[in-house]
This record gives sequence, structure tokens and C-alpha cells, in this order.
Amino acid sequence: MKALIDVTPTAEQLALFSRNGPGVEIIRGAAGSGKTTTALLKLRSLAAFFINRARRQDNPETVNVLVLTYNRTLRGYINELTQQQLHDEPLIHLEIQTFNFWARNLVQPGLRILNIDDSMQTLKGLSSAMRLDPQFVAEEASYVLGRFLPEDLDDYLNARREGRGIAPRMEKPARQMLLDSVINPYIELKRAQHLVDWNDLAVLLAADQVRQYSVIVVDESQDFSANEVRAVLNQRAEHASTTFVLDSAQRIYPRNFTWPEVGVTVTSGRSSTLQTNYRNTRQIARFAAALLEGLTLDDNGTMPNYDSAVTDGELPYVLTGEYPDQVGFALRFIQDNVDLTQDSVAFLHPKGWFRGLIPELDRLRFPWVLLTGAADWPKGPQNIALCTLHSSKGLEFDHIIMLGLDGSVVDVRPPDDDVEDYEPSARLRRLIAMGVGRARKSVILGFKRNDAPDIIRFFAEELFQGRDV
Repeated sequence: MKALIDVTPTAEQLALFSRNGPGVEIIRGAAGSGKTTTALLKLRSLAAFFINRARRQDNPETVNVLVLTYNRTLRGYINELTQQQLHDEPLIHLEIQTFNFWARNLVQPGLRILNIDDSMQTLKGLSSAMRLDPQFVAEEASYVLGRFLPEDLDDYLNARREGRGIAPRMEKPARQMLLDSVINPYIELKRAQHLVDWNDLAVLLAADQVRQYSVIVVDESQDFSANEVRAVLNQRAEHASTTFVLDSAQRIYPRNFTWPEVGVTVTSGRSSTLQTNYRNTRQIARFAAALLEGLTLDDNGTMPNYDSAVTDGELPYVLTGEYPDQVGFALRFIQDNVDLTQDSVAFLHPKGWFRGLIPELDRLRFPWVLLTGAADWPKGPQNIALCTLHSSKGLEFDHIIMLGLDGSVVDVRPPDDDVEDYEPSARLRRLIAMGVGRARKSVILGFKRNDAPDIIRFFAEELFQGRDV
């Protein structure tokens, strides 16, 4: 599978590499602005700085380097590119992991870890007293547990709900009920059953330093919780250099934090925003930006910038018709327009449903690979990938195809159409926009004619080519 990132630095990125001293650096940028490329180049620059410093010592010590990603697919992608950058440097001890895998390896062995699905189901089961949607209650509880340390949970009562939108509202009585009837019983249940969850591992590492890293790079850190960031910061060696790369406009999980609350003071000299869109065509970037219109962005968010895109291309396609007909259009498009020896194609779906697609790919003898959850980047010649939208975060492909985006599959309608920041709906819009933003050359979306998703109200007619199939 082709890994697309060009690791030749641009002028905008070169300006960041003069800052190789100790401390925390924040790099922001919209989809397509080269954040992951910048993270890799920053990693190479920092590693060289610390290696040279070690070599000046009489007895050089190993330089511990940590690269963290949110999911395994992005981890495999970055691992492939990072190995190209650092090669086999004997003084480097390099770890490239997802946060959960890294944390599990650092804490004491033998812990019984409650997996994410079981944790969410348990929280939903405790939600009945709230008289709110159980999914929302579980996500709100998860957000609170990930943002505050256990001894500070009561701070939630008066805190701004960073990154959670304005609807549904959570006034102080509702917050107290969430603590009393959901969060505290959940904590007691884990204690009684001798269980921990993934947030508990972050809390443990936030309290205890287990390893010392000289260089830390965290990619897609908008989807890390405050406790996970605290855990990372607590594993720094003296005079370490730590780089967080993020864009909260692409946040697809119910979590957020501010830098001061995790102990980071952001100064102008240690904070940068990448402006130029190197990946998307202007047409793709404008389509993605329309999906985010009206959403509130915090200081860590950047709207896709179509004015700064450096290439032009076709308008995205929006298909309406039955799923087999959507598949037929997409495969004809590949046959007529895509050289699969040179270009990559990703079929993305929110739930990873590809049963109607795979037989047609096989019939046409199109080699394909499943990327979702892959620990290593595929080495074979297949340039068609099937992937969930969540697992595509941080990746890029020449062509993006998202079929079966039916309302019954992806809709999360706000209770009031005037409420743009209804968090479940806003998160879906960020997810679809993130998927669109993976594309370099073309985008195809499709849904059933009689089951249109709510997000089509953000598809301005001049921004796409409509096709009935």
C-alpha cells in the first residue's frame, strides 16, 4: 500500500526546525496542511539534536524516543514512514505506539482491563436516572473521567465543558446527578470487581514516572484526553523536548482539554499554525469546510483552508441511489480514471460495512487490503484500502470514496435545527469532513435516495457534482 507523505520539508515547515531545545511545542493545522509530515520531520530533527549531544559525552547514553498515535492504523502508517527517517541509529531507542498499548506496557502487569466497549455499556447501564440519551450520558461520563483526575472530579460541577458543544445542556444539578448516579457508581463497580479501565492507566502514569524520554511526539493529539496528556508529560526526562500535533476541528471522540489544565503554558515562540493546504484540491477543501460551517472552534482548531490549497481538480461527486449502483459508479470511476499502480484509493465507512463492495472488487480482480486496526502498514502492491472513518484519521490517499452514508446509518439529528453545536451531530460532521480531507485528488460520497443523511443540508449545490445512479 502506497504511503503518500512527502517528507521533503516546505519553507513553512523549515521555520519550525530551528526550535530544537527542551520544552513543549504545539503545532496546529487544518487537514492537508502537513501536520503528520511536520511531526515526522520534527522527530528527525530532534533525534539528531539529542544524538549529537549524547555523542559528546564520554559514555553516550541511549536516547529514548516516543511517538504516540491514537489508533493502530495511524501507528502502522507512521511506523513505516519513521523507519525511513531514522534508519538504524544505534543510540536511538524508538517506540511508536498507540497510547493504550504504550500505557499497558508501562504499568504493572496482571491488571484486569475493562475494554472500551464494555466500559461504555456499563456507563449506559447506569444512565437511567439521567433521563437523557444513554449514549450521550456514557460519553459525558467518559469525558469527565478523562478530563479530571480522580481527586478533582468535583471540579466538573463548575468547569466549562470544553469541546462538548452547547447542547444537550448540562447545568449544575445535572452534573451533580451524573457524578452521583453514574460516575461514582462506575468507580465503585470497578473497585469491587478489581478492574481498571484505560483511563485508570493514564491516571497511574500521570502520578508515577516509569520511563524517561528525551524526545516525545504525539500526533493527532486532539483526540487524547487530559489525563492521557498528563501521563505523557510525566514520562519526560529532564530537558526533554515534547511536540503535540493537533487540530480540534478534526476531533472525533468526546474529549477535550485546555493546555493550562494539563500544566502547559503555551507561548508564541513554542506554538505554530500551519496555514497552507498541500493535500487537498481547492474543490475538496471547500467541500470539507462547508461541512464544518457554524461549528464553534477552540484555539486548537483550524478550518480547512481552500484559499491556501495549491491545486485544482474536479468537484466532489455526491451519488444518490441504491448501494449496488453506488458501488458500480465508484468502480467504473476507478477503471476510467485511476492508475492503481500509481494512485491509492480508500473506501471509508463509519461502521466499516463493506460486504456489498468486496465481492465486486474481487470480481474485477482489484487487489485490496483492510486497513482498520492494522498494526503494520501493508507492504503489498494493493492500492485499494477498506477502512473505517475513525481509523483513517491522519492518513491520506489520492481518492476517497464513502458509500452507504444513509441517514439510518449516520444521522444524529439535533433536537432543534437552529442548534448547530449539538455535540453528537457536530462530531458526525467533523468525522465526515475529516474523511473528505484525506483525499488528494477526488472524493465520491453516496447515499440512498429515500434515506438522505441530515448532513446533506451542508452540501451547497455549487460545491459538488450530483449523480443519480
